[in-house]
Amino acid sequence: KAGLLAVAVWLCCVLSYERYLRELGHRPTVVDSQQLWSQERQRANSSSAIVFAGASRTLYGIDLGTVSKIFPGATPVMLALNGRYPIATLEHLAHDPEFRGTLLLDVDARGLAQHNWGAQLPANRYFAEEWTPNWAAHRRVLSLLQDDFAAFNPRLGLLNMIKHWLGAGRSPFIAHDSLNSAREGSLNFELVNAIALANSFKDGLEQDLKSHPPLPADEWLESLAPVKNWVAAIERRGGRVIFYVPPVSGHQLELAMSAYPVKAYWQRFIQHYELDGWHFTQDQNIQRIRLPDDSHVSAHMKSEYTATLLTALSNANLL
Repeated sequence: KAGLLAVAVWLCCVLSYERYLRELGHRPTVVDSQQLWSQERQRANSSSAIVFAGASRTLYGIDLGTVSKIFPGATPVMLALNGRYPIATLEHLAHDPEFRGTLLLDVDARGLAQHNWGAQLPANRYFAEEWTPNWAAHRRVLSLLQDDFAAFNPRLGLLNMIKHWLGAGRSPFIAHDSLNSAREGSLNFELVNAIALANSFKDGLEQDLKSHPPLPADEWLESLAPVKNWVAAIERRGGRVIFYVPPVSGHQLELAMSAYPVKAYWQRFIQHYELDGWHFTQDQNIQRIRLPDDSHVSAHMKSEYTATLLTALSNANLL
């Protein structure tokens, strides 16, 4: 009886705190982690897998339900990581004899530069060295709770809120991004200043280009020879690798085109190594889709964006 009473009291406290958080405007979201990424990485080892690897433009732009509708029977898998280019994931999939699926790699010319190759290495190392059935069970239970309860988000933990109530900390911000247990993200631009975000991305890109100025095109191209080898390893097993550059606009477009002209870098990479590749400048329809922060689509545009992207890839005989 004491145990049941304790559970009942705990449950009432959780539900009350959950109601309080919802009244403040917070919503449930699954917190991304190496365990969550590994859970999806495990699903990639299927011949029916369509794997999306990239950074935030794919994580928050691809609608997995739309992928399933367009390709019935496929297993869509999200391996994109916010702020991290995916070349390390390409390499690790190339070295995994069980991977025979289709890999859609969201990476531009800057992301192909060697200083960005290791960005997703920690997630791949975790999967190879530390991912276990125990962690898988833990992650499934945690995802079930975080999918439905904002109170199970560590950022919104009671301790942080108590500090705020006591005047020792700021109230947790209302996030404009969310994630589900399949690692499918969404962005709500009604909760954030999109212009400020665009300017922040501009400053970040300018700083990165100063810290890592583009190599001369010939030197950059020569350094990418290992990428061809990794693609070939996947193709020998019956898999596919499709490189694509998603749309950007405003400052992002100006800076990217100035630093890495498409013809001198991207097109030469695809043609020289005889790879399957697509660039958003090849399709007028996808260029019409609005990007509030110059980089990402809003949640209500995800399905249209995904369908437009997959149609463009199909029209280019890549899917």
